[in-house]
Amino acid sequence: MTTSSPPLVRRMSRRAWSTTLYCLGGFLEIIGMWSLPGFMPTDGGEPSDLSVGYWLIALLLWVSVFFRARYPLAPTIAGGLLALAGSSYLLLFIGLHHLMVRARKPVVHKLFGLALGVVVLSVLRDGLTPWGDDLAVLFTVAPSSVIPSAVLGGFSFAGLVLFTVIERSRRAGRVLQDRVDREHDRASQLDEELARKSERERIAREMHDTLASRLSAVALQGDELALAVSEGDPQADAIARSLRQEARRSLDDLRGLLGELREGPGADYDPSQHSMRRIGELVRTARATGTSVDALVLVDGVDRAAAVLDHTVYRIVQEALTNATKHAARAPISISVEASPATGVRVRVTNPLRGASELAAHGSRTGLIGIRERVDQLGGACEIGERDGEFVVDVSLPWVEVETE
Repeated sequence: MTTSSPPLVRRMSRRAWSTTLYCLGGFLEIIGMWSLPGFMPTDGGEPSDLSVGYWLIALLLWVSVFFRARYPLAPTIAGGLLALAGSSYLLLFIGLHHLMVRARKPVVHKLFGLALGVVVLSVLRDGLTPWGDDLAVLFTVAPSSVIPSAVLGGFSFAGLVLFTVIERSRRAGRVLQDRVDREHDRASQLDEELARKSERERIAREMHDTLASRLSAVALQGDELALAVSEGDPQADAIARSLRQEARRSLDDLRGLLGELREGPGADYDPSQHSMRRIGELVRTARATGTSVDALVLVDGVDRAAAVLDHTVYRIVQEALTNATKHAARAPISISVEASPATGVRVRVTNPLRGASELAAHGSRTGLIGIRERVDQLGGACEIGERDGEFVVDVSLPWVEVETE
């Protein structure tokens, strides 16, 4: 970010500089009048009334220098009158400078040409007419000499070019800095928006993975309970207890997610509830719905696994089971989970298809998209889809060690 002086200091600085230019202009007009034939005495006498009047008019025209920043045409026109009169063209150059720092390059080039033309004409006038004789005498050179006029013109034009280039560069730098600041603010806003979007997506995924799985199990167990009651199955009490336990877990998950929304990540939310150690509970919950689940779970070195890996494996198994029980209710499910620091993680969940139309008719496939996102986040590979009449979720993940200080 750029820093600037307080407004009062800037105003005082501009007024002091304007006053300095005005005083300098008044002094230079006296020197400039030596170019006008008969205006300044060469014998040491007093200035004529004509020269005094001209000088007072010049001072009046130089008042325009105080308005050069806001109204650059004012000093340009006033300076043009003085240049036409033949005394000096400094005020004209000041006006041209403020015009050029705002103009586009083609206009700037034309204004530079105008300034150079004024200098050249002034030098030619002083060399070919008696107008510059008094100025030459003032600088102790021969009359009709173009040296004083050429030196003053050269320095004036060089100063105009130098100050204009510097000021245009400064303005371009300020414009560029303002653009950088705006882009930085816009990037910060986009970062915040992306962070909010990412957080919303994370919470939505957590709600889907947690509540959808729980409520799907509750719905299936409700169907099992209704069937068991209607048939007088003695297992009805066990199904009811499992249903009540799953409903309580759903309520706990909901409280944890609501606490996270209110107070931030980690509020009333225990990550250990979603660990590879608890994959067995997912299997038991699925079996409690009446689904046949053939499971092989070989997990080693969980304590060495990073939390993100531990949580991801649990969620993948959970979503794969939910997807299987939802799209192929009561069809046998086969689960294989192998995880170790040496071999990484391999999760494979399969279930027979009940028909492509049934698979496409249920759900939004958000859970399967979530599986792919989690796998991509850890740099793993996954294959999800139909294979030989079965729906297969096959995931491979690299082992991620817990960070140690």
